[in-house]
Amino acid sequence: MNQIDFQHPSFKDQIRFYTLVFLSFLVMSLGYYLGISSYILGWFAFCISAFSVAGNDAVQTVGTFIESKKSVHWFPKLAALGGLLALVFGYAWWSASGEVHFHRLDNFTPPAEYNFLQLIAPIILVIITRMKSPISTTFLILGLFGGQNIEKMLTKSFLGYMIAFITALVVWGILVKVDPKEYYDDHIPDPRTERKWAILQWFSTMFLWAAWLAQDAANIVVYLPRQLNWMELAGAVSILIGALGIILYTNGGTIQEIVTEKSDIQWSKAATIVDLVYASILILFQKISNMPMSTTWVFLGMLAGREIMLNFLTYRDAPYLETFRKVGKDVLLASIGIAVSIFIFLLASQFYPEKTSFIPKFLK
Repeated sequence: MNQIDFQHPSFKDQIRFYTLVFLSFLVMSLGYYLGISSYILGWFAFCISAFSVAGNDAVQTVGTFIESKKSVHWFPKLAALGGLLALVFGYAWWSASGEVHFHRLDNFTPPAEYNFLQLIAPIILVIITRMKSPISTTFLILGLFGGQNIEKMLTKSFLGYMIAFITALVVWGILVKVDPKEYYDDHIPDPRTERKWAILQWFSTMFLWAAWLAQDAANIVVYLPRQLNWMELAGAVSILIGALGIILYTNGGTIQEIVTEKSDIQWSKAATIVDLVYASILILFQKISNMPMSTTWVFLGMLAGREIMLNFLTYRDAPYLETFRKVGKDVLLASIGIAVSIFIFLLASQFYPEKTSFIPKFLK
């Protein structure tokens, strides 16, 4: 049986995918306009956002893990990452009296009712992710729930990009100077050393996964009640683990190409160092403030600094324009994502100046 290439889906695969997306949109629309309770609509939106947010952000959390562990069956990876997810959410629920947003939603007022754009935002995100665009889920989702915080989120996100970029220049500049041969394009690591780093990568991925959950889980659980009982917690965790299973089974999906095309990321040592640096930056920003930020921009900043430094110090025969093309493409797609997010936010502010408004104000 031929292995399915989830990064390059066939025409029939695309038809099936967009048919499911359309059906989800249809069900959400009917539920909204028929007056289904916000509680039920919120859970439905949560199910979609669990897949769409995790799917878009998987490239930055488990993307390097997926790339270097393609030979490992998806189920052991799901058992490890899913088990950690349950522990992290369980601890948050226990320590915060039923809240699982890690204080990232403290500045966001819970909506009495969801407006239509808030509910279909995860569906829009699914489509954008399918198009391989690393959009910021923070802006697309949370921007619709707390527009007054967008300026602060933008500032923190762009600062995160710059710090991650500079950090990557320094870290990989040192690493290349210490052992330049290891970072040449034709380098193949020693099998024994690779096996040791392969074990370490499991721990680095778990470290990064926990750091990301604490930072970006708010983008998903914003659709749930702020305080959950134990049954709601169990349901939410089960849905998240199911979405994670789909992502691991499909090897990250189409957006995984962002990681695939980067230099030597398929080796365990390279992937482990990327995870450790990225997780450390996320934890630093978590300590700075509880304001949500775009982890996508932090990840892209780190990859950009790394790719430029490796090209500058080792791949002297490689065209520099190709390196800047890769970096520039990521930034362009992410910028388009922010533009789309802000446009949707502005659209929502015009159509739904009041969160509980059912009909756009200018049609009343």
